[in-house]
Amino acid sequence: MIPYPFSKGLFLFGTPLWVSREADDARLEAIRLELETVLNRLTDQAEEEVKREK
Repeated sequence: MIPYPFSKGLFLFGTPLWVSREADDARLEAIRLELETVLNRLTDQAEEEVKREK
């Protein structure tokens, strides 16, 4: 996707998630679920911010 010239952008990010090299399958799944939750929250937040600016 290439934005139009002079268009506005919105960057949101959460706190870093650290994954140990020794993480077992259960821990990896827990981190995956945490990542999914954070990404969904950031997506919702971005959509709200964009709605407010119109």
